[in-house]
Amino acid sequence: MEKNIRKRVCWLAAVLSAVLVVLFGYWFFLNPHGYWQKKKEAEKNEYMDKRMLWRKSEKMTMQQMLSDMTLMAKGDSVLVCWLTGLSLPVYRDFIHGTAQPTRNAWAETRYWYMSSLAKGREWMEERAKTRIHKSLIFVESSRFQVQKDSLKDYRKEKLTPTEIRNNKMYLKDNCLYR
Repeated sequence: MEKNIRKRVCWLAAVLSAVLVVLFGYWFFLNPHGYWQKKKEAEKNEYMDKRMLWRKSEKMTMQQMLSDMTLMAKGDSVLVCWLTGLSLPVYRDFIHGTAQPTRNAWAETRYWYMSSLAKGREWMEERAKTRIHKSLIFVESSRFQVQKDSLKDYRKEKLTPTEIRNNKMYLKDNCLYR
């Protein structure tokens, strides 16, 4: 008789424990304020920030984007050059407005602008550490970054693959998160 009672108590304790584990799992993961919901909300906010920055940079000049990135980097122009792949003389020319970028250089800077402002200074520093050709910022390599004809408007040229990819990802009207 006592063995049956002990078995029933153990069985009841096991069932109650299982129910509590399931309820805790539901509460932690699936409720409206749970882990997955918060993760989804964070992804949505990050997407909206990137989308806004990508669309904002569409109308910006190279000078405006580089100055914003330099402000984000607390005045560290070398960090901005490492991140964007621009050489220091080319960076200086763009900041002073004495050079026109090529469409490709402008599009790549748009991407780095969006990423750096969305993710912050710490991300910029970590990302710059992973760049392998850091010393190239001291070499005058303006051939692919500065237009030879300064009267030509780089915004009227054909879209680059970076722009096409990001335009699809950060649509103007159709938002992935509504």
